[in-house]
Amino acid sequence: RTTNRRAFAVGDAAGGPQFTHVALYHAGIVIRNALFRLSARADYRALPWVTYTDPELAQTGLSEAAAKAEGAIKVLRWPFADNDRAQTERDTTGEVKIITRSNGRIVGATILGASAGDLILPWTLAIAQKLKIGAMANLIVPYPTRGEAGKRAAGAYYTPSLFGPRTRRLVRFLARFG
Repeated sequence: RTTNRRAFAVGDAAGGPQFTHVALYHAGIVIRNALFRLSARADYRALPWVTYTDPELAQTGLSEAAAKAEGAIKVLRWPFADNDRAQTERDTTGEVKIITRSNGRIVGATILGASAGDLILPWTLAIAQKLKIGAMANLIVPYPTRGEAGKRAAGAYYTPSLFGPRTRRLVRFLARFG
């Protein structure tokens, strides 16, 4: 198993991820355990990280290689070159890449491009809550935003079935009626 998939007790986390946001997360766990006597453990399955370069690189959950090592996956992509906001801003470098299991459960996301660190948030939530890709594909997303690229990547999960033989047969059948 990869490190980001393990659940750790707070005491075990000293050698874990070294991010400011992880320290804040650990503080919340300590408070829940010590003050409120709630059993809480660190869970890094949806740990986001951002590399503040130009363009930014953000990732949460499993990488494509780690997910593939655990079983069948589907890789969904949407380039910022096909995003209206990115085109308007003349900054179309990068893409959204989503990793799902064959049943549609989201297990990883990587975003390369402007504001990737901000755009990774909904994917972190989706992984933490063990959502399926349909939850993201069915969101109403403001237009035009870079966030729409994530929704479009999610929608790509359904492209093969939308344009498959069954749909073509249905369209031919309906065409007979005018």
